Amino acid sequence: MSKLIKLKRPGLFGQMVLLVLTVLILCILLIIISFSSIIDQMIERTTGQQALTVAELVAENNSIIDAFDAEHPAQLIQPIAEKLRERTGADYIVIANEAGIRYSHPYPDQIGKETETSNKAPLSGDSVIFIGNGVLGEAVKAKTPIYDEAGTIIGVSSVGFLTNEVESRIFVYQLRVAAFGGLALLIGIPGAFYIARRVKRLIFNLEPEEISHAFSEKQAILESIGDATLAISPALQILSANKKARDILGDHAEGTLTEPHLKALIRTALQNPNRLIQEQALIKNSIYIVDISPILAEETEISGIVLTIRPFSEVEDLANELIEIRQHANHIRAQTHEYLNKLNTLNGLLLLERYEEAKAFMKMEVQELQQTVTFLMSTIKDPLIVAVLLGKVNRAKEMKVSITFDENSQWLDFPDTIQSEHVVTVIGNLIDNALEASSEWKGKSAAVHLSFTDYGDELVMDIEDNGKGMTSEEEAYFFTEGATTKNHPQHGLGLTIMQHALGQLGGEWYRTDRLEGTCMTIAIPKNNPEHTTAEERENHD
Repeated sequence: MSKLIKLKRPGLFGQMVLLVLTVLILCILLIIISFSSIIDQMIERTTGQQALTVAELVAENNSIIDAFDAEHPAQLIQPIAEKLRERTGADYIVIANEAGIRYSHPYPDQIGKETETSNKAPLSGDSVIFIGNGVLGEAVKAKTPIYDEAGTIIGVSSVGFLTNEVESRIFVYQLRVAAFGGLALLIGIPGAFYIARRVKRLIFNLEPEEISHAFSEKQAILESIGDATLAISPALQILSANKKARDILGDHAEGTLTEPHLKALIRTALQNPNRLIQEQALIKNSIYIVDISPILAEETEISGIVLTIRPFSEVEDLANELIEIRQHANHIRAQTHEYLNKLNTLNGLLLLERYEEAKAFMKMEVQELQQTVTFLMSTIKDPLIVAVLLGKVNRAKEMKVSITFDENSQWLDFPDTIQSEHVVTVIGNLIDNALEASSEWKGKSAAVHLSFTDYGDELVMDIEDNGKGMTSEEEAYFFTEGATTKNHPQHGLGLTIMQHALGQLGGEWYRTDRLEGTCMTIAIPKNNPEHTTAEERENHD
């Protein structure tokens, strides 16, 4: 059994060309049919009026009227009627008396015979136009009464134009309409190819199935992106949004964007088409980092905006990790530098054979470090906080800053629900700022004093320095993102991150001016409802 040949379905280009040509041909055919019908009706109406006009002229001819009184009317009327027929172009002119007997006819043998069509209307005084069959065939006919001088109807004047002559005239006009239709088709064929080619070019020569597949791929990629992503038109219409964006924005992710902070950022982006914008925005009581990238139709014309929204906490976690790494690096560097100096000192004493002094020096160093470690281990429950404080002690030694602890301090009542990582971020940044402030202002006399207590319902720590101090205006400035006195791109986020980490703990901070320097106080509640244990956090993750 032979296999059936399956015709290949034409592509989008072929389908569009066929569609445009089909529509064009149908429109041309409808136009031709409509015009033909209109022309047909117009010519028939015009021909009928022409026949009636000739019939009335014949009926008013005095010679014909007078001939009705002659002994043989046909002999007088036939020549006159034929002469009028030739002059008017009519196919026949028939004159008949009241009884319907013909006095004239193009075929002389029909004279004296009765007419085949009814004369009832003209004998009643009415003129009529109609299409009917006669001796010569189908014709457009007009009949009108003939009156004598007294106004009496004495006969009927009948004029006709054969329909084949009318149809030939109609056919000529139809050919002209068809010619115009053919010309329109010749112009339409290349036009159809041009339109189809242009549409294909605008959709990157993709077929509908490929467009559908590409759209599905785009949606899948968009939904798989971990960050909230939106595409927005310059008129603030949301073109697409992934699930994360819908979760964050809620009702704001449908139709027209209504979130006020994002609208303000988009207006800024529209005014600066060549600038990539990254800003913080408060959305539903949470802080997010918003990246705005314009979609440029031309070099300076924006056709849309792409927004990427990330929780500030994720950025903060990365920043905390970097801060911790930097702190560990500083601690190691400080320890290396400090112990290198001490090793050099010890080496010098040994070279000078001052063995007793060398033993005393080693004992003093070990005792000092051991005292600090013992004090912190015995007064602070969380080892991560102990580690960061030891690191700050080593850094203080490197910076030649005296760092001391209140001997009555303790943080033993430290609930497991408090995230020590956030506490490390808070105190680490504040101690760094205190060390730098005192070192810059006092030099070798710089000093930092720490005291902490777990008395009551809060964990409280005071960090005092003998630096320059801070005015209210400086406080407002330094606690904004990016504010710093250091000329380095990595600085300017510490205090902002500290504030946010303290907010995660539900804590507060206070600044108190001293005679010399500043005292920063932090208070962290022990029983914050939002706190979870480390085990609960691991299970949640």
